[in-house]
Order: sequence, then structure tokens, then C-alpha cells
Amino acid sequence: MFKLISSKKGVVLWVFLFCILSLLAPDISLSANFFSELDIDEVSLKGHKLHIKGHTDLPPGSNLHIKVSIPNLDDNKGKDHDVKVHITPGNFFVMIDLPKEWNGGGIKFLTLKAIFDPHEQPKNVKAQVGKNGENLKGPKVKAENGKKIMIAFKNVIF
Repeated sequence: MFKLISSKKGVVLWVFLFCILSLLAPDISLSANFFSELDIDEVSLKGHKLHIKGHTDLPPGSNLHIKVSIPNLDDNKGKDHDVKVHITPGNFFVMIDLPKEWNGGGIKFLTLKAIFDPHEQPKNVKAQVGKNGENLKGPKVKAENGKKIMIAFKNVIF
């Protein structure tokens, strides 16, 4: 009698656990397949070097293009910068040399843009995000020339 009761409890427990896990499994698989985070978190100026830190859920080894635009610079020397950055797990960091004459007094304004383009990624990253960015989702994803790209903007005043 005891074996019959304990085996029934065991079966009920397994059925209960199976039901719970089957409800959780779709959420786990969805979060693992789509990418939606790209943020510029911290920008600091150290001398004439600009330090940019951010976070993302894009795969490690992904490439970002960081574009820095400096409006109201008298000449075009160093006005716009375009730097390629490799993503480490969950983060990115880059230092950019700014024109030394920009480091003078007064208020400084610049615009930062971090861009993820699936066409400019290694094969292992393309396999995860999709050849044309099919697995990119969210408000920072834009359609451009038949592909999806992810963009983060930040305006900075020093």
C-alpha cells in the first residue's frame, strides 16, 4: 500500500514539474533568440580623450560602429569620428582622441551614435542575430536597405 501511494505522489509531482517547466520554456527560448539592448551608459572627458562605456545583449564578438559628431567646430579637423568597437560579454568601451583645440574653455557639445549592422559581423554573430538582423527587436531597431540595424543615440554636454 505504501509503495502505491508514494508512486502516485511521485507521478503527480513529475506531472506538476513538467507543466511548470513547459510554461517557462517558451519565455526562456524567446529571450535567448532576440536582441534588443544597446545603450551608451557613461561618457567622460579625460584630457583630449573621450571615454565611452555601454552595455548590450548582442553576442560577444559583435562589432559596433561608434560615431562621434562635434558640431560648431571651426574647421573640419577631427569634426567627425567613426570607430569600430568589439563587444565583450554584455559591454563595450572605447577611447577616442579629440582635437586638442576642442579642449579649450567653454561649453562643449557632441553627439554619439552606436550602430550595430548585421552585414558587418563575423559569421558566428550573423548566425545568432540573422543575416539581415531578423533577431533584432525593440524600439532601437530600424529597417534600412532590406536589413534591420540597431542604433543608440546620446547627446553630451561638457
